[in-house]
Amino acid sequence: MRPALLFLAAGLALACSRKAPAPPSPPSPAAPTPTAPAQAPAAAPTPLAPVANTVAAPKASLGVEVCADCHPEETDGFLATGMGHSLYKPDARPPIEDFSPEKATVTQPISGLRYRAYVDEAGRWWQEESVPGTEYRRAVEVKWVVGSGNHTRSYLGVVEGEVVQMPLTWYSGRRIWDMSPGYERADHFRFDRPVKPVCLFCHNDLTPARDETLAGYTAPLALGMTCVRCHGDPTQHVAQRSAGEGPPEGQPDPSILNPARLDGTAQLRICQQCHLTGEARVLLPGKRWDTYDPRTPLEDYVSIYVYANDGGPDFGIASHGHRLSLSACAQKSGGALTCSKCHNPHKNDPDLTRRRACMGCHDADDCGDGHGAEPDANCASCHMNRGGTNDIPHVTFTDHWIRKRPGGENDAPRPFTRELVDALADTRKNDDPADALARLGIAHAGAWRFQGRPVHLPEAVRLLSEGVQKAPGRLDAWEELGMALAATGELPGARAAFAEVEKRAPERTLYRLDYAQVLENMGELGEAERVLRAAVALRADYRAAWGNLANVLQKQGRFAEAETMYAKADALAPYLAITAANRGHNAANAGDLEGAERFFREAVRRDPHDPLGPFNLGTLALRRGQKDEAQRLFDEALKLNPKYAPALWLRARLALSRRDQQAARRDLQAMIEADPQDVRGYIDLARVELQAGDRQAASEVLLQGRFKMPGHPAIEQALEAVAAGRDL
Repeated sequence: MRPALLFLAAGLALACSRKAPAPPSPPSPAAPTPTAPAQAPAAAPTPLAPVANTVAAPKASLGVEVCADCHPEETDGFLATGMGHSLYKPDARPPIEDFSPEKATVTQPISGLRYRAYVDEAGRWWQEESVPGTEYRRAVEVKWVVGSGNHTRSYLGVVEGEVVQMPLTWYSGRRIWDMSPGYERADHFRFDRPVKPVCLFCHNDLTPARDETLAGYTAPLALGMTCVRCHGDPTQHVAQRSAGEGPPEGQPDPSILNPARLDGTAQLRICQQCHLTGEARVLLPGKRWDTYDPRTPLEDYVSIYVYANDGGPDFGIASHGHRLSLSACAQKSGGALTCSKCHNPHKNDPDLTRRRACMGCHDADDCGDGHGAEPDANCASCHMNRGGTNDIPHVTFTDHWIRKRPGGENDAPRPFTRELVDALADTRKNDDPADALARLGIAHAGAWRFQGRPVHLPEAVRLLSEGVQKAPGRLDAWEELGMALAATGELPGARAAFAEVEKRAPERTLYRLDYAQVLENMGELGEAERVLRAAVALRADYRAAWGNLANVLQKQGRFAEAETMYAKADALAPYLAITAANRGHNAANAGDLEGAERFFREAVRRDPHDPLGPFNLGTLALRRGQKDEAQRLFDEALKLNPKYAPALWLRARLALSRRDQQAARRDLQAMIEADPQDVRGYIDLARVELQAGDRQAASEVLLQGRFKMPGHPAIEQALEAVAAGRDL
């Protein structure tokens, strides 16, 4: 990374929970003068101009009240279930949370950021972020509540015009506030976690998404799930019945889907829309996350990937479908063991109902335990394990893998594997093998990018490289290949992949940040500028693209033009520290050190938790020749984030300037560990070894860099110099 580089690839939707930010693109060769950081991706740009959908958007749901006219018992019962109130406005249901300040204030244990949930005098719900010891406060209003409250309630807001998840979740079982799932890391999402259509898919009726945004929608979010998610669009059915038409009573009605008339596997697929999350989900060609009717077989809509030879004790909160398939009961039932055998989708059932489901196949006398014959015995209490899930904290859930004796050898850890298999493939007809290969590559890329599992990166590169040749129309595969190759340092290949997307779909926008970053890292600033100008022409509200365009202009010495672009980015999100910091670098490079200091201090005011603030002031101190002050500020930045690679690099350079090889080596080794794709760490560490007279160690450091970034020109030139006996 360049100093103060904060760029994260703006990725497409593949997973909702457990996702990690995309790895940064490799840096360009070192430059002695600190330059502006790349802009962080827009979590939620403001919709200034409408963007047309490329596929017909879904019809708005008629609402459960239409069905209630003829089916009041079913609709009333459904609305009392968790699915019946899965997403709603804060004032739509009685609050179950404890908003007292001592209960509703949580400090993130690693970052030290403090969060508070509260209700203001007008009855509006908020979540606030603060930094202890400073005056910094940032509050975002809660617009929607997600979750029935049986286990959790999470919260959604709007930032820059897009839907985001809030940092705090209410955990009902323990009656506590704590960080939302995925917020346990130091570099968590704060108020920037986009709630993409794939995330909303299982929380409400589908809402039309705004194309080429991460989490923008063209209509208000649908409130909760209704009948359409299992029965399909009722428009024709309602019209016929309102006109007194329709088939005779007891006969199939083709105008509506009745899952009870489907075979067992097809019934399972209805539930597996949401109760088979998998490790990655990839849409089939031409499908959208905001357009699905259950009359389309699920396997013809999406691939859901799970690990091969799955098993072991770990299970997720939405793993029911997959874990049930591991059960001997399911495997021997011939498809007859469906979810509705134990669960009535139209009402909450007591345990006794579920016991009767077991008694349909098993005699009470068959149970090896004495209590099995008791009329009120709950079979699941012994044969289905209850425990914590591997993706949501503070909850107790039922593992749907039915076993004689959960535990013991059955709960041995699952053997390591990175092999992913499509759980729906066995019922999919006429699948295109080329597209299936591309989808599998996209799934591995998703496991790498969104779940932070680097073991999947090589497999993603291998499968996607082959997949795009066999299925060249799969644009998301080209985009994923570009990001994967960039992460491995294969910049020419990444450039070619992104160029293919541009050629085939010039209207696509989000990938252009990654494309421009690759071009910038290759030194092709003019091309990077062209790509980013196209992005802002396509989306005038694309704040990250305005900021990155300004960075590229600044690198070309066009400081006045850069300031104009930074101002556009700042107007879209005037609370972001990164834009103020970038403007400071631009002013400094234009020779206006006083202006630079104003911007840098404004960045600190906007976000005193960000190490970028003291780091940038440290770079300004270096420009002024104030090495001691620079050292103090870099130390301050590293207190905020000990793995902040830009501060480690410049602090190491200060140590090199005073020939403190031990301190320089320590910081450069930490820098390489924190950011193994920053070429400057390897080159400067090689310089340290040369100063120490160890040419062999210098070569080994550079070879380590070559392994991480094959063919990088700066590494190759340095290796050649060391081999020839020259200094660096």
